[in-house]
Amino acid sequence: MNPLMIVAFIAFSIGSGAGWFVTDSVLGKQIAQMEAAHANEKAVAEKVYRERFIAAQALGDTLSDRLAQTESHLTQKTKELSHALSKVTTGRACLNGAAVRLLNNTDNDSSAVPQTTGSSAAEDAAVATDTDIADWIGSAKGQYESCRARLGALIDFEILKDVQHD
Repeated sequence: MNPLMIVAFIAFSIGSGAGWFVTDSVLGKQIAQMEAAHANEKAVAEKVYRERFIAAQALGDTLSDRLAQTESHLTQKTKELSHALSKVTTGRACLNGAAVRLLNNTDNDSSAVPQTTGSSAAEDAAVATDTDIADWIGSAKGQYESCRARLGALIDFEILKDVQHD
């Protein structure tokens, strides 16, 4: 081998080793700094997430409690309405059997509804009394209000959750 090639090979080896050593020490520091910065960012993000989660859970608990109280109040109002309706209704027939069957969806053929003839064509069929209808309306009103309160609580949760994070 040529002495010049040997010197070049030794110089190349020393230069490569020195370059690797310098690069490793410089980039190692940069990589360590980047890893530390990433760990800090991750810790901050986890803290923010945890705080938001706890706040959303507390908000959900508060709104759930409020909704439970509202539903309890609505149930009580519905019971009171039903009791009051039983006092002011007479229990007399209000809808004949054919109408009840149509409303209950048990008689889908509307051509089968008998024509009125002065006396009921379905004397022995189930009828709806004014009390039944009033109770149904009162119950439907209570269910509607309960549904409205639930939707309102969900809307409040979404709005207030977003407000907390701004």
